[in-house]
Amino acid sequence: MFKIKPTERLVAVVAFVVIATLNALVVAQYFPQLSALGVNYHDMARDTFHMSGFDAWSYSVVSEWSGWQYNIIRHPLLAIFMYVPYLINQALIWLTGVNCAVIVVAVVEVFFGFYGTVFFFRIMREIVGLTRSDAWLLMAFFYSMAYIMLTVMVPDHFNLTLCMMMVVLYVAGRQLQTGAAMKIWQTVVMFFLMAGVSLNNGVKVFLSALFVNGRRLFRWRYMLLAIALPSALIWGVAKLEHHTWAEPLEIAAKAKLKAQDKAFRDSLYRAYADTATTHDPRLIQQGVNKILRRLAQEKYRRNHANPKIGDPMSKKGFMAWTDRSTDRWASIVENLFGESIQLHRNVLLQDILKDNRPMIVPYDHWGYYCVEALVALLFAAGIWASRRSRFFWMAFSWFAFDMFVHIVLGFGINEVYIMTAQWAFIIPLAMAYLLRSAHGRMGVAVRAVTIMLALWLWIYNGSLIVGYLT
Repeated sequence: MFKIKPTERLVAVVAFVVIATLNALVVAQYFPQLSALGVNYHDMARDTFHMSGFDAWSYSVVSEWSGWQYNIIRHPLLAIFMYVPYLINQALIWLTGVNCAVIVVAVVEVFFGFYGTVFFFRIMREIVGLTRSDAWLLMAFFYSMAYIMLTVMVPDHFNLTLCMMMVVLYVAGRQLQTGAAMKIWQTVVMFFLMAGVSLNNGVKVFLSALFVNGRRLFRWRYMLLAIALPSALIWGVAKLEHHTWAEPLEIAAKAKLKAQDKAFRDSLYRAYADTATTHDPRLIQQGVNKILRRLAQEKYRRNHANPKIGDPMSKKGFMAWTDRSTDRWASIVENLFGESIQLHRNVLLQDILKDNRPMIVPYDHWGYYCVEALVALLFAAGIWASRRSRFFWMAFSWFAFDMFVHIVLGFGINEVYIMTAQWAFIIPLAMAYLLRSAHGRMGVAVRAVTIMLALWLWIYNGSLIVGYLT
């Protein structure tokens, strides 16, 4: 399945050259700074790498392998998947005396970006049935999106996720075409790959199995061996990893914060007592408490003047990552269908958690909204054109799941654009059915608009990203 077919060789060459070039820019920018040995690499990678809200933990894991550097509950097997790159980097360190983590991770990114592109092209050609030129057009359009272009070059997990999703979509699409069932072992393997990188994406494998197998999914043997047992196993592994790696660090961090808070309160008490007109400990403590309340109110006002996250629906468990207060419509317009596709140049690649980037940033010209409206219009028309495709609705169920997680629950809504790779494929997929069904003048018009959008996005996003890194 991973062999490049003769009809895909040109696609493969172009994909490799473009993705390798993008990664070379990242290597040139960050390798001189992140090639040091004998330092706290985790903190150095965190403080040095700066491209929007993407994390550089892969650099850190490949340098000093340990699972705690990822969020283990959300990425239960990601550290294990990165163990081989870690060993390769250790061999390079031994040979060269230089930390080659940035280069090793770039090779990983090129590999997964390359195969993600190949499988995207296969889906367009073999599953949807597009002509070669239309498949090329939609591939160019998809990878012109700002946060798809970034995904294939940054050291985060989204490039791995995108590639694996394309593989799962292709496998499930072929099974829908042939009427073959998704076997238990296939479901288990794809689930561990998808959920191991990002836990919520395991649901997409089960959704695919539902569309492929239909009622056969609910047979007790399949439910037990393909769904219940793998889900319990990966959750157990995540909890074990968290208990082994993360909990000791969390306990130590809480103890350190508690000690710092006590030291601050004690010093404040002494300073207040030295200047107070009374020696009554009760009155001194009342004065200190008044100062502490004022400081807490000032901190609250600072945080809410430019909030980093909204109010969670609950402070317990997974619900602590939700958000009920962020304006959904504004986030959809400016972030989900805005920043994800077209960068905001006035806050170019700023991180909402590190910089002063607000959660909602408007574009500075109405033309950007016209581009966004065209993409939304093509997407809507594509949904209508693909309404009879079982494969499309399977893919759309993935999109609907992500929208429920990000927009309804508000998980990651403050920087939803960094998760573009997990859902944005649905736009060119819908457009593929539109192109397949559009003939005559309508077909010419749709293709012309898509070409203009792709050219604009490649020039606009590409120039901003290259300028940022050079």
